[in-house]
Amino acid sequence: MKNTPIIFPQRKIIKSYRSVTGHFSSIKNDKSIAFESKLESEFFLTLEFDNDIATYQEQPQIEIFFNSKTTIYSADAYIQRPKGSLNRDALVEVKYTTELEKEKEYYEKKFKAIRERTDELDLDFIVYTEADYPSIYITNLKFLYRYKTQQREIKYDNAIKEILINKKMSADEITEKIASSKSEYIIVANAIWGLVALGELMTDLKSSELNMKSLMELSHECC
Repeated sequence: MKNTPIIFPQRKIIKSYRSVTGHFSSIKNDKSIAFESKLESEFFLTLEFDNDIATYQEQPQIEIFFNSKTTIYSADAYIQRPKGSLNRDALVEVKYTTELEKEKEYYEKKFKAIRERTDELDLDFIVYTEADYPSIYITNLKFLYRYKTQQREIKYDNAIKEILINKKMSADEITEKIASSKSEYIIVANAIWGLVALGELMTDLKSSELNMKSLMELSHECC
C-alpha cells in the first residue's frame, strides 16, 4: 500500500433522527467544523481547551488493509500538534461506549488495522468516548467557551492576577475586593471567567459546576 496522504473529502452531513448534526464554531480553526453527533461536538469543544492541539479537521480519510482488502477508512477528526509537542498528530474515532460494546469484536479488529496504518504514517490513533471526561467537565467547558467567542472587559485582568499572587481565592472574594457596585461586580466576574477560559487562571473543572465559590489561582504559564 502506498504512503498516501490523508484526504479530506467534502462529505455532506446527513441529518438523522437518531443523532444530532450541525456545525461547531471553532476558534482554533477560525471556521465552523461539521459534526455528526452530540459526542463529536463535545469532543471538538475539548480540543479548543487543549494546549497540545494546534488545529484539527473533521472527516479525514486514509487507506487501510481490513478484512483481506484495501479500503477507505473515514475517521472523525485529524488533530495536529503544536511545534515542540512530545505527541504525534493523530486520527480520532469518536464513539459512544455502547456502540463499541455492541460490536466489540468488529471494532477490535478494525482498530488494529487502523493502528497499523497510522503507525506507517507516523500518526497516533485515538478512540474518544463519553467516558474520557466527566459530564461536569463538558458542562463547564460549554460555559467557558462563550468567553472565548465574545468580547469582554479586560481592564480588570491585572488587578485580578495581582490578588492571586501566591494564593487561592474564590471568584466571589476576588470580585468583592475589586467591585464597588453591583453592576461592576458582574463585569469583574465576567473578567474572571474570561481569564479561566484563556487559561490564565486555573480552577477545578472536573469535580463541580463552576460558580462564584469556585477557587481560583494563577496558571503556571501565566505572568
